[in-house]
Amino acid sequence: MTRPAKIALLITAAVSACVLAVCGVGLALRDWVPGLAGCADTTKPPKTAVFTETTRIEQLYPQLRPIRTVHWQEHEARARSCPEIGPMDYEMNGFAVLTPDVAASFTATTAAATPDVPEDLRPFAPTNPSWVDLGGGLLLDHASATVYFTHRTS
Repeated sequence: MTRPAKIALLITAAVSACVLAVCGVGLALRDWVPGLAGCADTTKPPKTAVFTETTRIEQLYPQLRPIRTVHWQEHEARARSCPEIGPMDYEMNGFAVLTPDVAASFTATTAAATPDVPEDLRPFAPTNPSWVDLGGGLLLDHASATVYFTHRTS
């Protein structure tokens, strides 16, 4: 092998090593600094504001009609990955205050554990609720005629 060929081979190896090192550092940093990879912050799933629109909730849960007041929020069910692989699932949580007649029509007696209510919805929770499970992601507090709902979509 001639001297110029050896120099060319050495330069090629050095450039290849530098390219691999830069790629490795970039891959390592993308999880620490999502913006480097063009990704949004992936530590928390984004959430919406608290909505008071009854129409969507009455469409999802026609058995709750008519709803007096409702407060609900939607958020991504998991933190995003980068790159994003596959569709995102969404979770909707909220409180709906029913009319006394509708609340009385539910005869469920199976006690339910206190749900993990998102922070933005806690001001709308009834005081000292006694939840019963209505099934289908619905919990009812008979005393306040309030339903806590959880709905997951894909």
